[in-house]
Amino acid sequence: MSFTRDLQLKTYKYTILSAFVIGTIATILFDNSKPIIMALIFGTSIGMLNFRLLAMTLEKASEMEPRQAQVYATSRYFLRYIITGLVLYVAIKADYLNVIGVIIGLVLIKIVILGTNLFNDKAYYMRIFGRKEDE
Repeated sequence: MSFTRDLQLKTYKYTILSAFVIGTIATILFDNSKPIIMALIFGTSIGMLNFRLLAMTLEKASEMEPRQAQVYATSRYFLRYIITGLVLYVAIKADYLNVIGVIIGLVLIKIVILGTNLFNDKAYYMRIFGRKEDE
């Protein structure tokens, strides 16, 4: 079983919710929002695939010898970059996809991860905003 399954599911849930909110805003703001929504779906799904590939790579590499794990992780790293490059190439060439929407979709999972981890630590905010007299 996957070590990170619960974390992945939570991240996927927030990412899909964020993509839905962005898609809704795009529908309200733009007359022809279909290319943006299609690009957002495409970019988000590829971003989630890259996140899944990263999780599988880390889980498998953690069971290997250090040198073997380094080679394996590096090869998978380049594979994910190639996938991202192909996605961006398709987005540039396809008339029915908005490039900005694809980029937002690809980056959205990273924003969700940063946001959930940044706003989860209440002790961090207590240290920042707490008064000096309370210490």
